[in-house]
Parts: sequence; structure tokens; C-alpha cells
Amino acid sequence: MKELEKTKRISISTVLFILVIIIGVLTFKMPTNVYKKSNVETLALLKTEDYLVANTDIDHSNSVLVDIRDIFDYSINHLENAVNIPTSDILNESSISLFDELRDAGKTVVLYGKNPNEANSAFIILYQLGYENIKILNSTTQLVDNEFQVKDYDLEKPIANYLDIFKKVEPEEPTVVKKAAPKPPKKIITVQKKKKRKPEGGC
Repeated sequence: MKELEKTKRISISTVLFILVIIIGVLTFKMPTNVYKKSNVETLALLKTEDYLVANTDIDHSNSVLVDIRDIFDYSINHLENAVNIPTSDILNESSISLFDELRDAGKTVVLYGKNPNEANSAFIILYQLGYENIKILNSTTQLVDNEFQVKDYDLEKPIANYLDIFKKVEPEEPTVVKKAAPKPPKKIITVQKKKKRKPEGGC
């Protein structure tokens, strides 16, 4: 009887385990966005200034301006014909489909914010996803007396060479440290204390 019960339990647990695996396989979805560029490739591009474009060098017939600031800043004022896609919405399905359309049409996407540094994170995400038609506007944008001003920006070059940091370092051969031979334990000699003699004599 006990063996029959054990067999039943094992078969039920096996069936449940197989069901869990089948459900997992059927409901598994590939990730929507997969990186196609590595950190090293991205940093190699950022080391150059090929990803930057001056306001005067934009070919408006073949470029689309994307304002990555929040909706509030965009609603106050923005560059003419610019589309608003905040950085937080850059991976939305509608945003990705727009970037796909622009890439397939051979259009250059020019990202801009208050300054080029603000557009960096959106640029890096899109570039690593494989969008090579992305540029950053090398200008600052600000509202002065209800007038939207665009000025050239001097981009600071990083002191550290981040490209070298991400290069693969070959593992060094392990150095063998010879341990000194253990010292023999010290001998402890116990000395017995002499008992004090009681004075002899008495009253």
C-alpha cells in the first residue's frame, strides 16, 4: 500500500513539473529590444565627435529633430518641426516604430535637450539598439524673454579614457607565494609554587 501511494505521489509531481515547463515554453516571449552594439563600440564613437552636429550643419530636408525634454518644456517652446519624445518614453512601442521608419527612410535623427549632455542617455540607448542614423545637436537651448535661443556648446572632453577601462584585460598568471614553515610550538614549563610554611610554636 505504501509503495502504491509513493508511486502515485511521484507520478503526480512529475505531471505537474512537465505542465509547468510546457506553460513556461508557451508563454515565453523574446525581449522587444535587444542591444546590437557593445559598450566598447559605443565608447569608441563617443571618443570621436562624429555623433555631434552643429545647428548650422543640419540638413533639414533629410533630418528629423527629436526633442528629448519633458512635455512641459516642449510645450513652452521648441525648435521648428521638432517631435517630442522624452528620454523616459524612448523605448515605447510607438517611439521604436518611428525610429524604425526614419532609419528605413534613410533619415538622420537629431536629438536635442537643454544641452548635449542631456541627450547623451537617449543617444546611447538608441545607438546600442543599432540605430546608426542618430546624432546629437551640439547646442544649448533656453528660453530668454519668451524667445527660444539656440547657442553653440563647447563639449568638455573627459579626463579619463573610458575606452581603455572597458578593454578586456588578460588575466595575469597567479603568483605562487611560498609559506614559511610553521614554527614548532613553544614548550611551556610549569613551575610549582612553594607552599609557605606556617610558623612553628605557639602560646
